[in-house]
Amino acid sequence: MKAIVLKGFGGPEQLQVEEVPTPQPGRGEVLVRVHAAGVCHHDLLHRAGQLPGAHTGVVLGHEVAGEVVQIGDDVLNLAVGARVVIYQRRFCGQCRQCLRGRQDLCRALGLPSVDTEGAYAEYLRVPAISAVELPDGLDYVQAALASCPIATSVRALHGEAALKPGETVLINGASGGLGAHQIQLARALGARVIAVTGSAEKREFLQALGAHEVIVSNGSYSAEVWQLTGKRGVDVAIENLGHTLEDTLRSMSLGGRVVVLGNVSPAAVAVNPGLLIGRRLKLQGSGSATLEELRTALALIAAGQVRPLIDRVLPFPEVAQAHALLESRQVNGRIVLSGW
Repeated sequence: MKAIVLKGFGGPEQLQVEEVPTPQPGRGEVLVRVHAAGVCHHDLLHRAGQLPGAHTGVVLGHEVAGEVVQIGDDVLNLAVGARVVIYQRRFCGQCRQCLRGRQDLCRALGLPSVDTEGAYAEYLRVPAISAVELPDGLDYVQAALASCPIATSVRALHGEAALKPGETVLINGASGGLGAHQIQLARALGARVIAVTGSAEKREFLQALGAHEVIVSNGSYSAEVWQLTGKRGVDVAIENLGHTLEDTLRSMSLGGRVVVLGNVSPAAVAVNPGLLIGRRLKLQGSGSATLEELRTALALIAAGQVRPLIDRVLPFPEVAQAHALLESRQVNGRIVLSGW
């Protein structure tokens, strides 16, 4: 089969098409023909060698939808021909966390392209328990974004932040793949949205998505948040960047909840304990969704409440261009790879 292999850490040119053996499903596994694979910022970090445990000689990609073409022994929940989206991590399905529905906390969690195969390929072998069937009428390109970024945002906004109707939420990195979907989800939950972007050119795009206010800033936005909220601050903040956490904390109301979802420039940041104590803030990390939240994401997409934001669709051999465009911030939403 054809696959895109990371030949070495570096630029997009390190991603090269090769012929590799087609995997065969073992017990409890299925083989999926990949119809669509999203390009995530996580893929860029891996390619550049900025992820702990990252390897070269691997196939990247964890946002994938496709068709089951072969099943292994003891697979009862899927049949050949099933249209599926793949949960973005591998989990055991047997530990205490998995049995209570928190697959994202499984200690056996495997990361595609680090521990297992990735999705920039014609075929992908996955555990059958990781494949969720698509609602009728939902195409593969849209479905590729269901697990990450949409279900990941469901986890952050609903599962961790418990965002309520009438509350005000701050979303930074708002024009990225996560932020753009979080705006839609927050609006669906009945919240007021303040979006932060580093580009004035993104203002109209974010307003069209439903942001009530847009702040253009490259890192310092708490003063403007304070003005927009009548010196009250926001109830919830989704920190998609990481390095801006200090300013996000200064944007919070009393009893506010901050969910950290991104770390695009891995480095330590300052946190003032006095601010956490004085404003009674909750600071929470978040990551992958659960299987149930993935199903919720699919339902939201199928109902039209959240629209997968796809900047463009490129064939798999143009993956280097996809990475370069995403790295230069020349996209609104996600780039999806489809077709060879």
